[in-house]
Amino acid sequence: MAQRFRGGLVAAAGTLTALVLAGHRLVPNWRGWGNTLDSALPWFGLVVPLLAVAALARRSRLATAGALVPAVTWGVMFGPAFVPAVRAGQPDLRVVHQNVNMANPDLAGTARALRAARPDILVAAELYDDPVLMNGTVDPAFAAEIDPDLPYRFPDNPGIAVWSRYPFVGRPKSVPGVPRSRWATIRTPHGRVNLYAVHLASFRPGERWVIAERNAQVEALAAAIRADPSPRIIVVGDLNTASTDRELRALTETLSPAAERAGSGLQFTWPATLPLVRLDHVLTRGLEALDSRVLPRSVSDHRPILADLRFPSGREAGAGR
Repeated sequence: MAQRFRGGLVAAAGTLTALVLAGHRLVPNWRGWGNTLDSALPWFGLVVPLLAVAALARRSRLATAGALVPAVTWGVMFGPAFVPAVRAGQPDLRVVHQNVNMANPDLAGTARALRAARPDILVAAELYDDPVLMNGTVDPAFAAEIDPDLPYRFPDNPGIAVWSRYPFVGRPKSVPGVPRSRWATIRTPHGRVNLYAVHLASFRPGERWVIAERNAQVEALAAAIRADPSPRIIVVGDLNTASTDRELRALTETLSPAAERAGSGLQFTWPATLPLVRLDHVLTRGLEALDSRVLPRSVSDHRPILADLRFPSGREAGAGR
């Protein structure tokens, strides 16, 4: 009997890991710990090699099966993120974003690094987002580096600053229920696109009201996207929401993550020194993702991200001018 069930502990551990991976959304979200579990899911892959070693040591078919089940589950969930999309051609829009950190002592250097990525649209969070201190403006040293290349700038900065190579149609507006947000239509040579720049509330496990505010802002943003009839939308910013967080589903029901579509890996962005989770995102509708990358770190606690986007084939050149 003992021989028959040799490796049972390994099998049980593997089965439990697979069940957590597959059924994480069923875990109650008490004080945000369900969201925290969601955010940690990619790291459950580290359990697989440990189980594999244990299975080899036990020399048991039961243990081997126990190691394979979570390996397959993890592969199904995260494997597609590592399959590069094969899309030829040049991008129509390059979007770059970074939470530059309010305590950044070298904003000019950070701006130069972002400018070197040659964005068509640049979104910067925490660029002095205190409306009393800065009167809703951006840091002059940062702006001096960006303005020459990207001449169109959102006129105010509620914690999210935006530059564009192409002009805006009308005055940018805020998203109801999302204080640090602005959206506007941008007129590009390839057609119009609605850009939503956002910096959602922080996520702190165990702090119920903070998490409730983040979750409410995710839903408010999702409601605005659902109500937007535009065929082409870009949402970019620090969403303080991991790619695997159950709350992000409210957005990904109608938008596609550029990183996932480009097949460029998990692309963690925070903390910058040793990224453990992706909090910064580019989500799109009606656009193709040719590339998505995490750029080298600068003086910030978040790493910058880049997304190369293309308007769908068959578009009318200059449509929407």
